[in-house]
Order: sequence, then structure tokens, then C-alpha cells
Amino acid sequence: MLIGGLGFLTIWFFMPHNHNINTIWELVFKFTVFAFIVLGVASFPNKLKHGYILTILPFVVFLGYVLPRISYYGYFGAEVNSEAYGEFYTALYLLNYPLITLVTAFAYRIGGGTPGNTLKIPICGMMIIFSGFLDLMWPIINHMPLPEFIYGNHLVIRFGRPPAYNEVVVFALCHIPLIIGVLALPLDKWIKSLLKKLENAFGSKKAANH
Repeated sequence: MLIGGLGFLTIWFFMPHNHNINTIWELVFKFTVFAFIVLGVASFPNKLKHGYILTILPFVVFLGYVLPRISYYGYFGAEVNSEAYGEFYTALYLLNYPLITLVTAFAYRIGGGTPGNTLKIPICGMMIIFSGFLDLMWPIINHMPLPEFIYGNHLVIRFGRPPAYNEVVVFALCHIPLIIGVLALPLDKWIKSLLKKLENAFGSKKAANH
């Protein structure tokens, strides 16, 4: 959690707030930071007497920063490709949605959820948004004509070009079996097995030292 927190601060204060993905390594770095935070959430102690109170703290972040920033641009607008638009995009997609997935997973973990199932919540949440589902629904929900191509950066960088709308439909559908596969993974069994191996390894080392 500490490594993830430091990584988040690095992203927030030392990387540009824009809607473009300049290199694949930028995406890899952000995913790595997110992974550390997810692991911290999945392994967070959930036997705390008043631990549920911690799930209330994210409301302060939402109401103290995320929603004011998003609503500001909603009221006053932001010119596309401007610095203000980059800030709006960052607050809406790169901060708001990851926070929603993390808070949901954190609430589940504090409520007694297992580490494996806790991991599945943000993993599936990220798979859904990166599947292109949001990009497909955007024109439909806003009563706009379906575009010929989709210019979402996360899709462009993986296709190597703006994909056609029909291609993204197929691409999104291909994520359904992947999500089902993640949900079916025996992560808790694997985690218990790994912890047991680590315990045996450290136990043997400790005995050897004695």
C-alpha cells in the first residue's frame, strides 16, 4: 500500500494531467502502481473492531476533491485539447473510476472479504473499462449517431490505430470470457498455498539459524 501510495503521488505531481497516452510505458507504470494499491487493499486487516469507519473516509476524497473538480468543468466547460480539458479528463477517468473500484474492493475486504475475491473486484472493474464498453455506450447514451471509428487512447494504443466501432464491439465481447475466467480463478487457494510455502521456508531458515 505504501509503494502504491508513493507511486500515486509520483503520477499526480510529476506526470502531466492529460487525456493522451504518450507511450505504452506510461500505461504500464500506472497499471503497476494500481496493482500495488490493489494488493494493499486485498491484504488489509479486516478484523479491526471499528474498521468499517475507514470505508467512510473515501467520501471525504470524493466530496473534497473529485466531485468539485468534475462538477466545475460540467458547469463551466473545458475546451477540448486544452490544459483544463486534461485536468477534467484526469479527474473523471483516471481518478474517479479507479477510486470507485478500489473503494468497492476496500468495503468488501473490511466487511470480511477474502484476499482472492477482493482482488477480483478491481481487476474486473479495470477489464470492463479497458474493454471499450464505455466508448461503445457513450454515443448511445447521449443520443448521438454511432461513429465510424473510436478514438479512445487506450484503444488506439493497443490497436495501433483508431479502431472501427464494429471492431470494438467484437473486442468488448471478447472480454466477457476473460472476466468469467478471472471470477473463476481459485485465487484464495493459490494465496493460501503461497503463504504456506513462505511460512515453511522462513520457518526452516529460522530453525537452521537456531
